[in-house]
Amino acid sequence: MNQIEEFLKLVRGRRSIRKFRRDPLPKEVLRRIIEAASWAPSASNRQNWEFRVVTSSPVKERMRDVVRSRWESVLDRSGSDVIREELQKYISMFDWFSHAPALIIISAKRPESFLYHILGDTAGDVAGTEISAAMAAQNLMLAAHASGIGSCCVTGPLAAQEELKELLEMGKARKIVCLIALGYPAEQPEVPLRKPVEKILTLIE
Repeated sequence: MNQIEEFLKLVRGRRSIRKFRRDPLPKEVLRRIIEAASWAPSASNRQNWEFRVVTSSPVKERMRDVVRSRWESVLDRSGSDVIREELQKYISMFDWFSHAPALIIISAKRPESFLYHILGDTAGDVAGTEISAAMAAQNLMLAAHASGIGSCCVTGPLAAQEELKELLEMGKARKIVCLIALGYPAEQPEVPLRKPVEKILTLIE
């Protein structure tokens, strides 16, 4: 098997895992997974990402509480019963992360203020720090899978972005890009459907 086939096998085998065994993850394994993330490409090689690893149950529970509170406030402000019903379905999906043995909070440095002055809303796109952090997240999840560890990228909690940053003592200059839940899998999800390459590929020649 050549390298690309080995890589595709790894990529195709990864699943989003939401149920984990309670076994703690060894610190050395976590360090290696973060090292893999650090080898992702980054805009101008600035590597403006940061990885906070949370294994403390009380901290994870406080994170869950602020996320739940934030979504409940959104629910309270919704005027439509239909919207409330749909939101209610999602709220329970946004705080399960607290049961994962480890959480990795990936953040990116916000662009310098002069970029916002020059470019406005596109400053973040041009700076590339968030997409760099997202590429690091992909490296991290593939490294976890190669280590026999399940992962799931979670963004629903980011409705409580500021509350989470305060809880985790992160400065205003940073933005949380995603949370990665990690743990030894307690489930084996079915293979998800994927669109054929022909439907998503456009060649401009």
